[in-house]
Amino acid sequence: MKSVLYIEDDAINALIVRKLLQKDFSVVLATNEDTCLSALDKQRFDLILSDINLGENSINGIELMSKIRQHANGKGTKILAVTAFAQPEDRAKFLNAGFDGYVVKPIDPLELLNAISNSVG
Repeated sequence: MKSVLYIEDDAINALIVRKLLQKDFSVVLATNEDTCLSALDKQRFDLILSDINLGENSINGIELMSKIRQHANGKGTKILAVTAFAQPEDRAKFLNAGFDGYVVKPIDPLELLNAISNSVG
């Protein structure tokens, strides 16, 4: 079973994505930079989904993506931005920042599964 690390500070969004993916993926949830890096210390993931806005007292998803890319268990792992930023220019902004894909909130289950399929096969 493929493993997914989902970085999300909103409990409802985390629950929705976990329910959508739990049949086909092992899902580990992280709520911030510390829990994300701790999860990466323990295992390598097939895919990482990262919220962009991780709360007032946290770095944003773009900054966290850079840290993940430097982590031994994050190098080479596909990272998808999961965000409510849904303007046409937002997609280009996140892809240009280094994300491998982009999924808009509220989550459309088919869109999410297609993005994951395109990333991990």
